[in-house]
Amino acid sequence: MRILGFVLGIVFLGWSLSLINWDSFLRALKSVDPLWTASSAVSLFLSMLLRSIRWHILTGLPRQDQGKVWQATCVGYLGIAIYPARAGDVMRMLRLQQLTSLGGGLAIGSGVIDRILEGLGLCGLLLIVLLTWQVGLEARQALLGVAALFLLAAIAAAIFVMSGHRLRFLFGRLPVLGKWGERLTRWYEESLSGLQVLRSPRRIVLALFVQGSVSTLDILACWLLIHAFGWELPLMAGVVVLVYIAAAASLPTSPGYVGVYQIATLFALRPFGIDDSSSVAYGTILQVLTLLLFIGTGLWATLNRGR
Repeated sequence: MRILGFVLGIVFLGWSLSLINWDSFLRALKSVDPLWTASSAVSLFLSMLLRSIRWHILTGLPRQDQGKVWQATCVGYLGIAIYPARAGDVMRMLRLQQLTSLGGGLAIGSGVIDRILEGLGLCGLLLIVLLTWQVGLEARQALLGVAALFLLAAIAAAIFVMSGHRLRFLFGRLPVLGKWGERLTRWYEESLSGLQVLRSPRRIVLALFVQGSVSTLDILACWLLIHAFGWELPLMAGVVVLVYIAAAASLPTSPGYVGVYQIATLFALRPFGIDDSSSVAYGTILQVLTLLLFIGTGLWATLNRGR
């Protein structure tokens, strides 16, 4: 997966750079308004904070542990910035287990459900675009494929929460395989037991509401950055940009999403009449903002590890 992440990053970046005119690219970068850019960064940060609240809801941890969930989330952001294949997702689960009384199985299970909710947000946005936007989407089949995978994962997660106890006969036999068998059995029991909190309709509705707020802030961040470039585009442009970025980021990625933002914004902004060079410039600025926030919050969490 790590090698695939590097390969995809190189392919995406090389493809994007092969289509740009460097004079137009640099001219677009120089035109960026710092105030609109800062506003976009604020929206991105608030979205990051809400993601930790969403994860906290899914874990069932007490309210006073929200700060620990935020710290673990920030460690994950740092991991995404410096490691390939979304290794930050694993890092945040391990960190949350260290910071709280959460068992390894529940840390993993809640983290997986959290990622699935993120994917369902993509499905919702893609549905909105398909129903309300008359312009055809480039790479439409790829977008639908990613959305379908998330829908299947959501169905599988729901089945596990509701009927996962039926697998006890299988996991009960794994300890004979040694330490790894015992560990898998323990993770299964911890995740099945802990994720029963998701049987609560109130908790599910609350998590979905937070996911909707996350998507709204992400759209706002994309749209504010569009204004930073001086483009008078509708709010739908921010939605389309987010759909492509979310879909591309769901693949095994290179460290810091190198190439992901560039290729995603290239496809997203073409239907709005933005030239390839300016689109790649936009994606680069959005990526830099994201990385600065990821690295900044990640370093803060690392320096506060003992507190």
